[in-house]
Amino acid sequence: MQFSNIFFTLLLSTAVVAKGNKTTKAVTDKSLCKQMASLEATVALAANTTKLDAKTKGNATKAAEFQAKASTAATELSTMQSNTTLVSTCAVISAAQDTEDACSQMSALSKLVALAANTTEVDEKTKGNATKAAALQSKASAAATKLADLQSNTTLTSACATIKTAKEASKAEKAAAASSTSSSAASASSTAKSAGSVLNAQTGVLSTVIVLAAGMMML
Repeated sequence: MQFSNIFFTLLLSTAVVAKGNKTTKAVTDKSLCKQMASLEATVALAANTTKLDAKTKGNATKAAEFQAKASTAATELSTMQSNTTLVSTCAVISAAQDTEDACSQMSALSKLVALAANTTEVDEKTKGNATKAAALQSKASAAATKLADLQSNTTLTSACATIKTAKEASKAEKAAAASSTSSSAASASSTAKSAGSVLNAQTGVLSTVIVLAAGMMML
């Protein structure tokens, strides 16, 4: 995989450009990957008679129309998949999303486990209802098992820590930019500079996630 080329392509394709009061996103690669995923889903559905029948509610005409659509999709998908650079790019984007999702899940599980361990908070949340408290404890027990499994993946926990640090730095930079913008001494040029700071912060987090995801894929 020519990672350096893919990496810079991703940065360019996901950069946020401020324009007036609107934000325009150039998402060429992400859009293509989304399109390819949609085509794959269409082809897969068409190949599954049971699911197709459920989707069309047994309507033969609709099923035939969908099959025709899937045939066209298969041709388009084949063309897209022949582009090895695009396929590699989409793999990195997908891995980056999976990594962020896993980190978010770990965070949510940690909060639930911490809540269950705090008797006062559990009592407040359940309003003293013993049945609800027991249900929450049961849910937290399952969460603790899942959390332990995720935390056993040191590569993932390291990636999550790095992403968290990058997001905190991004928030700090955005706050500083906002403060600069609201300052009475702010001029048009400083406003533009603040907008640039927000862009850099957002792109910085994205870069971090992509680099980590690509690194995890290479392990």
